[in-house]
Amino acid sequence: MKTVPPSLLHRAPSAGPRGTCIGPALGAGGFTIIELMIVMVVLAALIAIAAPSLRTMIVGNAVRSVTGDLLSDIAMSRSEASKRSQRVVLCASTNQNTCTGSTSWALGWISFVDADNNGQRDTVGTNEPLLRVKEAAPTSVQVNTSPAGVSNIRFRSIGVIDAAKTITLCPAQTGSGASGRTITVNALGRVQTVTVTCP
Repeated sequence: MKTVPPSLLHRAPSAGPRGTCIGPALGAGGFTIIELMIVMVVLAALIAIAAPSLRTMIVGNAVRSVTGDLLSDIAMSRSEASKRSQRVVLCASTNQNTCTGSTSWALGWISFVDADNNGQRDTVGTNEPLLRVKEAAPTSVQVNTSPAGVSNIRFRSIGVIDAAKTITLCPAQTGSGASGRTITVNALGRVQTVTVTCP
């Protein structure tokens, strides 16, 4: 019996004509139709489970973002009133230029120097400049006030306001599962915010 040299036991497959490899053929891999259908069913189930949580997260982020903007503008308005020794008004505005009398803060708001102390912005001249302009909030956010019908927050020159006011921000769609935020400005102009459960 002839002994096979060790070098021949591990010889790599030789290349045939045109670079074709002469050696063990690899099996062709792939998915069957049934396997693909199973994968699609599993993916659909995962999406159905994750979609409500994703929607709640998106709406919650929108509420927090608008709350942050409003808190920032309230603080800025109070600071400017004290710094300028003038009244500063933060009011709901649908045109981002004047106080339109709207009580829907979700449509936007402005902050301005109220030089003549009448609570309305005089657009003629430069005595009552805009300090901040906020465009409408996303439609997923709803804003309510207490007492009902609050359309402005008027800071006196020492940073106080006439009476405490509360603004509540919630998801516009009930049952979304996202929490809301309540902003309370007391008579001294100090701000407190708490998380609330929305309908």
